[in-house]
Amino acid sequence: EGLTSCLMKVSIGNIQSALYTVPLNTAGPAAFEYTESSGRLMAAALDEAYRVVGSANPVERGKVLQLYANGLGPVADPQKSGEAATAISSTRSTPEVTIGGQTAQVLYSGVAPGAAGLYQVNVIVPAGAPTGIQPVVIRIDGIASKPTSTVLR
Repeated sequence: EGLTSCLMKVSIGNIQSALYTVPLNTAGPAAFEYTESSGRLMAAALDEAYRVVGSANPVERGKVLQLYANGLGPVADPQKSGEAATAISSTRSTPEVTIGGQTAQVLYSGVAPGAAGLYQVNVIVPAGAPTGIQPVVIRIDGIASKPTSTVLR
């Protein structure tokens, strides 16, 4: 934490590149995804009943959606690297989440208890968001994730 760049050298067998200075960001958000039987990539997310959200189980507008992600940056109480989180620890910055182009209210953003290297972002799905398959974007510290999808009813 606190570094703005690092040195990198690429080695392939006996061939080595020069040293390059590579800039670092504190965050690089990305939602975890799964592939539905249709082949569509969907955001790894659970509804209020802890069921996987997808075409067979759309989430209701106005309800809580639990998104799973990585790259959300430092948390208030860092966990030991590679160990499962034993307590809730919020991200130092609060992400902005949009669903169907509308801003979702973020209730929690931090480590996912019981998991190692996993962030959880709980949001309220905007009541005015369109139904059907909608894009989800997580933005933190000015950096946006690539869009993924969820299904709203």
